Amino acid sequence: VCNILLNSILVNVGEDCPVFEGVYEFCQISAGGSLAGAVKLNRKHTDIAINWAGGLHHAKKSEASGFCYINDIVLAILELL
Repeated sequence: VCNILLNSILVNVGEDCPVFEGVYEFCQISAGGSLAGAVKLNRKHTDIAINWAGGLHHAKKSEASGFCYINDIVLAILELL
């Protein structure tokens, strides 16, 4: 129990960013959509890419924030570079 509590504090999950069943899959889908769009842009397969499930910009480098568990925008930008 102590390790779970400590890990929750370290990555800022809790009241602002609750743990829920499927949170990992949610992050995969959200970030995956942004990354897939960036890949299509890089390969010139499309001129415009929109991820309606993305834009979770409150997440920080090492912690969740504002119901944002992963910053998919930064991941997509890194892919575009």
